[in-house]
Amino acid sequence: MVANAGAVEQVVGAPRGGGVLRRTLGPIRDARGLPKVLLWVGGLLFLVFVIFAIFAPLVAPYGFDQTESGNKQFPKYGHPSGSHWFGTNVTNHDVLSIVIYGARTALEVVVLAVLFSIIIGVVLGLISGYYGGWLDRILVLIMDALFAFPYLLLAIVVAFLLAGKVGGGVMTAALSITVVYVPQYFRVVRNSVLSAKQESYVEAARALGARPRTIMGRYLFGNVIQSVPVIATLNAADALLTLAGLGFLGYGIQPGDAAEWGYELSRAVTDAGAGIWWTGLFPGLAIVLLVVGLTLVGEGLNDILNPVLRRRFGRLVVMPARPRSQEVAGDLGAGQ
Repeated sequence: MVANAGAVEQVVGAPRGGGVLRRTLGPIRDARGLPKVLLWVGGLLFLVFVIFAIFAPLVAPYGFDQTESGNKQFPKYGHPSGSHWFGTNVTNHDVLSIVIYGARTALEVVVLAVLFSIIIGVVLGLISGYYGGWLDRILVLIMDALFAFPYLLLAIVVAFLLAGKVGGGVMTAALSITVVYVPQYFRVVRNSVLSAKQESYVEAARALGARPRTIMGRYLFGNVIQSVPVIATLNAADALLTLAGLGFLGYGIQPGDAAEWGYELSRAVTDAGAGIWWTGLFPGLAIVLLVVGLTLVGEGLNDILNPVLRRRFGRLVVMPARPRSQEVAGDLGAGQ
């Protein structure tokens, strides 16, 4: 017999999606002190790059691959000036435009990579933790094998295998980074499911005839997903560095497809030796600021959402002083 979903929820008292959302957003709304400062500073830094990414054609003075304006060629290795605030590089491109369009490329790749990692890792973690058995052992073995690889080497191997097979460079870079972070979500979700599936409300739902898909989707998912946003934010910062590493080594997005900060840094290595500092400074500074912003958001969320680290703020309760007559009576009673 398959029980009605509403009846199962009423009996077992499992949290609904709205309750999970309120529990997640409540500590963020009530945050105080340093965690709130970290969250706000990191969020503002991240918001700046989001604005650059969305409105890049309006913010950037030129296109990322544009080398002339008004039938006038941009200078090669032009110093920062009024017409080119961040100067130009060896291929006559405007560095400021490359930095702004690079924000769009970075956020596209990072969002796709983290989204794919969450979907694959959470689904496999739920299935592995709930069913167990031989399926669990096989998935754990695969994830441990992936986790044992150095993350940059694994991303390079996947990018090399997918080159020219899945469309544009953005998708190839996103998929190569996805493989790196799937094991992390798998481990976290699987371990949470192993403990949560023994809870009384899961046993009650199973006894009432709820299907495994219903149990995993309605009752386990809400409990195991709460730590994923913190991991996703920290992974986004790490994924940005992985993307820059791929571009620096020549396995990332090619310059004809989109602007990419890591590739610009690789070309700026020889420029630095000749005293041309602006071609590498500004793309590198963009990487540092975006990584710092994402890291601050992740650390702030971790301090706020982690029940072990979270500080609970409340009003100081002052007990009223006892009247003098009660104090005397209490002292006499203690003496007897």
